[in-house]
Amino acid sequence: MTNGLESKKSVIIGAQLKRARDLLQLTPEDIAEEINVKPQDIINWEKEQSRPTLKQLEDLAALYGREIDYFLRETPHPPEKIEFRGKSGQTLRNLSKETKIVLARFDELCRTVFEFENLLNKRREVKLPHFDKADTPKAIAQSIRRIFDAGNKPLPDLRNLLENKGILIFELPVPDDAFSGFSFWHSVYGPCILLNAKELKGRRNFTLAHELCHLLYSHGSSLCYVHLQFGQPSGGLEYKANQMAIELFLPEGGIREDFEKRNLSRNPSEKQLAQMASKWGVSIQALGYRLEHLNLIKSGLTDRIMESKPKYFRRPKTPSWERQLGKRFVDTTIEAYKKGHISYGKVADALKIPIRKAMELVEQRES
Repeated sequence: MTNGLESKKSVIIGAQLKRARDLLQLTPEDIAEEINVKPQDIINWEKEQSRPTLKQLEDLAALYGREIDYFLRETPHPPEKIEFRGKSGQTLRNLSKETKIVLARFDELCRTVFEFENLLNKRREVKLPHFDKADTPKAIAQSIRRIFDAGNKPLPDLRNLLENKGILIFELPVPDDAFSGFSFWHSVYGPCILLNAKELKGRRNFTLAHELCHLLYSHGSSLCYVHLQFGQPSGGLEYKANQMAIELFLPEGGIREDFEKRNLSRNPSEKQLAQMASKWGVSIQALGYRLEHLNLIKSGLTDRIMESKPKYFRRPKTPSWERQLGKRFVDTTIEAYKKGHISYGKVADALKIPIRKAMELVEQRES
């Protein structure tokens, strides 16, 4: 007796199986070993010469970081070429399988948003400019600040501001902090940014601005480990992205004014830097380097503070699923359910929570 999936010719799309495997840069041999089949089985499934059982399909979905429905219909292609600018000695190929699955999970979230928006007949309008490579990072940061009418003031919630401009933003825990952020401008989903949820808020903010720069400059698909020791001026893409992030979060006029109001010396304490960094939404490290560059504090002070493992530099708690997905994604998912487009099970799958919790969440929103 054949499985129902095996009895229908075209239920499983082989190209989707291959696309999911290619994104993770895994070979048929890698996959075969993981799910205890022959490499030729993987090849045959991808060529639609045979079909996996339901159990095997479930195993593939878990291994690829996908929902099963990803394999049952054509979906927009994920980025075919990812520019990886990571830690020294790292390559995209030698990232762990668990790290690559985070990229697949991100693509799934972007796909889910697109699917739910279509069900709700919503069109997300992207209101972001593009810039030429001749535009300086400072000029771009000033332009974005004008768009948000920020003047020289802090940007307390850049994520919300950018989501309102049509950017999809998610946070997911990245194993071993292998990268800080990932961004691409998808032909269907639009601009998308992923942040490492395990990093402190100030560093996530900086990475968000860094990835925003890649989008504005049209740098393509960028997978980055953001180094906060900014180094010497250069024309490199990562340097430009860091400079834009600095100018966006720490405008010179606002920083000088705040520094003077606080009556800080050239050798401020760790606590004083932490308080100022919190106001501006960045890490102690980013603020310290900016103050050194503006010659407001002693050169090398930031590195000395960081070497002492400051008490204000704590690791964040385990990130909640609400923070990772964002209010906009959760609201869209609930709305899709309320209008009868998706089931409780789909809500649970989208939010990655137990179905009972999904039911409770919907009931809370209805009360």
